[in-house]
Amino acid sequence: MKQTVLITILALTTFFAWQSLVARSGQAADPIPDNTAAKNFTIVLIPPSDAALPVMLKAEVPNAKELGRKPYAYFYADWCGPCKALRKSLDDADPLMMDAFRGTYIIQLDADTWGKKLEGTEFTVKAIPVLFELDNNGKPTGHRIDGSAWGEDIPKNMAPPLKAFFLKSAKM
Repeated sequence: MKQTVLITILALTTFFAWQSLVARSGQAADPIPDNTAAKNFTIVLIPPSDAALPVMLKAEVPNAKELGRKPYAYFYADWCGPCKALRKSLDDADPLMMDAFRGTYIIQLDADTWGKKLEGTEFTVKAIPVLFELDNNGKPTGHRIDGSAWGEDIPKNMAPPLKAFFLKSAKM
């Protein structure tokens, strides 16, 4: 009986995951909104799909503009210590980080899954975390920052270079 229930649950889970992938195939994925929108910045997650990354990023630019925010592609990994520290400081609403990220639209991309699809794009991910400023077509402008820009992964070290990066981007 238990085995039948487990097999049924597994089959249903697989079916719904498959339907989700089929529904997204060949089109820009619907980003998963984060609760940070109320914090004067937005974070969206674009899960991997068959659609080309440049197409998906270009589709996000109008969303950022509609909110009056500057778009950035953010490559991270679940196993990355600095990525975890950055995310935790945002989730905890650290005042320094809230100030640094003000006015940004962060498009999260898992480096482990998207990394294989970067060939032929203008993204070069050599270190994570890394943020790329995006132009109006969703392409990187050449302006980027990665975790080597700060020392220890604590807000008082991360926030100043991130704020300077975002402010410089806003003026460009």
